[in-house]
Amino acid sequence: MTARLREAMVLEPGDEGYSDAVTTVTGTGTPDVVVRPISTGDVADALLYAKQEGMLVTVRGGGHNLAGLTQARNGLLIDMRRLNAVERVGKTPRVRIGGGATWGRVAKALEPEGLALTAGDTADVGVAGLTLGGGIGWMVREYGLAVDSLVAAELVTAEGKILQLSEDENPELFWAVRGGGGNFGVLTGLEFEAHPVTNVVFGTVMFALDLLTDARALVSGWFAHQKDADRRLTSVLALLPAMQGSPAMGMLQFCFDGDETAAAEHISAFKALGPSMGEDISYRPYASILVTDDPFPAPPAAQQSSLLPDFGVAEQTAACKAFETGEIMMALRALGGAMAAVPAEATAFAARHAQVMVIGTRLLSGESDGDQNIPGWRRIQDCAAGAYVNWLDTADDKASRLSYPQQTRRRLSRIKAEYDPRNVFSRAVQFAE
Repeated sequence: MTARLREAMVLEPGDEGYSDAVTTVTGTGTPDVVVRPISTGDVADALLYAKQEGMLVTVRGGGHNLAGLTQARNGLLIDMRRLNAVERVGKTPRVRIGGGATWGRVAKALEPEGLALTAGDTADVGVAGLTLGGGIGWMVREYGLAVDSLVAAELVTAEGKILQLSEDENPELFWAVRGGGGNFGVLTGLEFEAHPVTNVVFGTVMFALDLLTDARALVSGWFAHQKDADRRLTSVLALLPAMQGSPAMGMLQFCFDGDETAAAEHISAFKALGPSMGEDISYRPYASILVTDDPFPAPPAAQQSSLLPDFGVAEQTAACKAFETGEIMMALRALGGAMAAVPAEATAFAARHAQVMVIGTRLLSGESDGDQNIPGWRRIQDCAAGAYVNWLDTADDKASRLSYPQQTRRRLSRIKAEYDPRNVFSRAVQFAE
């Protein structure tokens, strides 16, 4: 172990801080060594040490990867959370963010500047992890994916080489990290073009679903309003089955980047969708809408996503039939707008034409539950153009084929072979042919 690594805070089982470092949303890991870098050089040293010792490498930021890719079973874990600086670049809208920062930290830092970036729904989600998968957030229709605002990045390769990425410098690798996952190295820094955002209208409206037909009417009405709405509006409709004594219900959440007067038309349309069980709508700082009380770790669940290029009768019927099994929670997320304005080949996230992302979640009875299937999901998948890699609970070949079209997989495979031929960064969705 080098002196520099020791200064960067190396933890072994039993050390104070080890338990915190190895605990993620999916559970608690058991790595042999944890390194908590405070500089890019520390990350390079950690990777060189892992190579010397022949150790498996796992990288964690926020630790929210649903497939457990940030939960280390053995080897070396790089806990990036101390590399979390958020700095504005002069008086420009650009902001430099450390590879271990979370979206909550970024939102709070940018709030006094009157700036924001589209982010994950949860404050504790890592900036780097979400961005590596594309980055769908509350302003996806107005400003696109997180990768659409990324203008530069710093990455450490498996060989400990520090590279700067942009459209002009290492452009192929820059293309790959915008949606291709953690296959190519460790992101130690990200530079984004932030957007002028202050307060937003954020709301939740709850609907009773006493009859199964209520779900279909709610889904149809929601999409009819959302599909051609102002780009400043992004909404998510969740269908929740009856459980633990609570009735089935619909929960509509929306974010509108504007004032209450401008949002009034949309609020009225949403309220008219069905019988309301209550609402909570307010005009407040964007930073305050990110969820801060996410349970950690989460209960075991089977979870899948599908990106639907159309959301007509067939797609709506498939989603509702799956919900009607009474076994799954269903979330429908509006896409389009600025996300669709970017060419499919511009980044490794290729499903630009998707109108809706459907997320199905089935809580499992325990970690030993081997039946990971989500009832009714095959019909939804048949309508899909792909899946969102950040919302998959596995990282196998099937996940790869769902997440990346063949042409994208081939290009990603070539870049992977160039920058990580030993597959040091195996804790990622790989690119099956």
